[in-house]
Amino acid sequence: MTKTLLFLSLIVLLLLPIHVLAGSGGNDITFLGEWGQKGSGPGEFNEPYGIALDKDGSVYVTDVRNMRVEKFTADGNFILEWGEKGKGRGRFKRPVGIALNKDGFVYVSDYDNDTVQKFDGQGNFILGWGENGKKKGQFDVPNDITVDEDGLVYVMDFYNHRVQKFRSSGEFVLSWGVRGKVTNLRSLISGFISPGQAGEFYFPAKLSAGTNGRVYVSDSYNNRVQVFSEKGEYLTQWGGLGFWSGRFRVASGLAVDKKGRVYVADFYNNRVQVFTTEGRFILSFGKKGSGPGEFDGPTGVAVSPLGDIYVVDWGNHRVERFKFSG
Repeated sequence: MTKTLLFLSLIVLLLLPIHVLAGSGGNDITFLGEWGQKGSGPGEFNEPYGIALDKDGSVYVTDVRNMRVEKFTADGNFILEWGEKGKGRGRFKRPVGIALNKDGFVYVSDYDNDTVQKFDGQGNFILGWGENGKKKGQFDVPNDITVDEDGLVYVMDFYNHRVQKFRSSGEFVLSWGVRGKVTNLRSLISGFISPGQAGEFYFPAKLSAGTNGRVYVSDSYNNRVQVFSEKGEYLTQWGGLGFWSGRFRVASGLAVDKKGRVYVADFYNNRVQVFTTEGRFILSFGKKGSGPGEFDGPTGVAVSPLGDIYVVDWGNHRVERFKFSG
């Protein structure tokens, strides 16, 4: 399976109709707006993928095929962009993951260059690290990146089926995870039997370091979320293959809000699902389409302190914004 095939066309599973679930217990999702269309101009996208917010509410999006990062106001007004094709300082081939620390520094992982780069909020290059390989500090597709409250950086090392953890300087700290496939049958019936293979991954795409000392990993092709301590100790998991509530058809972007709720982009089910810290299903929103509140392969999620939810709608080349009243 090639990198391009995995990135562009994730394996289609269970092509069944989607039932979009409404919120319960007074919870409600409100569509606030959207921005973007396919193109290469300011504010346009060609396969947007990752998203992150700074403390002032500005929104950063990795614009993969345009090989750049774009920065917007909270309501989608274009501010600036940076990046150009290539390898090295401030250059990208396929920027995918993006995260900010509390001081406003921006980390970007590059799918094809096997690197992580650090910038200030204006896109000025500060440092970078990484190269292709399987050793400590090397990557084979760093597909996503997140930063915890202490400024430590976690990288989703996609083809190496592991998480790597670094200091802000790029110094390696630790890693965890090995390749392990949960069969589709076992995944489908995981509500009745243990899915097994805890701490193993099968092409894990995204991760988020929450505010509760936990690291959440979307174990994408095992159709589940796994949860670890900051030391990589396995804690729990939830999900399984399916189209009903709490199930996934390729788990993608992850975000954790200030209340500890976990938001998971469910790529082929074209929705975002919301869970408690322990994985209890709360609600979902979205369906296949290009209208307001609809998705064509959501890949990235970010939540502001005010509860605004930003979702990268990859196939529709846009960002959508929602409000959670719960």
